Amino acid sequence: MLYNFHTHSHYDDGKEPLEAYVVAAIEKGLSALGFSGHQPLPFDNEWSLHPSALPEYLAEARRLKEQYKNEINIYIGLEMDYIPGHSEDFAALMKDAGLDYCIGSVHLVMKPGSTNRDHIWFIDGPREGYFHGIQEIFNGNVRAAVEAYYEQQRQMVLTQKPHIIGHLDKVNMHNRGELFKTTEAWYQEAINHLLAAIQKTGTIVEANTRGVYTGKTTDVFPAVDILEKCHAHRIKVMVNTDAHHPQQLDQHFEETKTLLKRLGFSKTVTPFFESPL
Repeated sequence: MLYNFHTHSHYDDGKEPLEAYVVAAIEKGLSALGFSGHQPLPFDNEWSLHPSALPEYLAEARRLKEQYKNEINIYIGLEMDYIPGHSEDFAALMKDAGLDYCIGSVHLVMKPGSTNRDHIWFIDGPREGYFHGIQEIFNGNVRAAVEAYYEQQRQMVLTQKPHIIGHLDKVNMHNRGELFKTTEAWYQEAINHLLAAIQKTGTIVEANTRGVYTGKTTDVFPAVDILEKCHAHRIKVMVNTDAHHPQQLDQHFEETKTLLKRLGFSKTVTPFFESPL
């Protein structure tokens, strides 16, 4: 069964209207499609929905959900950033917006103990900004920066309880083994603490394929060793492509399903249904 619950349209940092994703999803044989634009943030940026655009995004999504109900199951969501001291409560936003689901992600890492916007490390922008943030915000302490990222995700899972956790180890995307090794004991401990929270709350871990098909990584998010731990701890997983263009809706999907099957998974689990591998 093909599905995709992680998509971005021209309302945020994607490339096409919502309906283009629906048409492409039907053409590609998807059974379900989820809209997950970046939720509005309380400061200017180039990737999230502008607060004034949220009502239009929701209205258009609902229109399409009704118009195409006999051809594909459409679910309306948001990818929500957890930024301590700045982001809106996930449950409150879901209720106010009437959402079907949400993806919880961390793109912006707050320096522990601070609420100053100047102390936010953006892990997902240009590579230069990634390195600059470690130097300026964490005084060059790579371990402190990465541990803050995983601890912020852990707190998000425990306090906000998103349905899905997005690209769990994306902090490693720009690293490429230069600043730290993922085999180091402190890194594995940070992963283990996060996975314990995920196991406790029943959050779904997405195997996010975007890094692979864009050429930014050679592995899905999260990496194979983390997916192996998910299987060992019976943590639910699903496949998402984090599509920013309609043609990316199924990119590296089948290969990732094959990977999960090789690791021992027998099914993927979405917030609404299970799909056998």
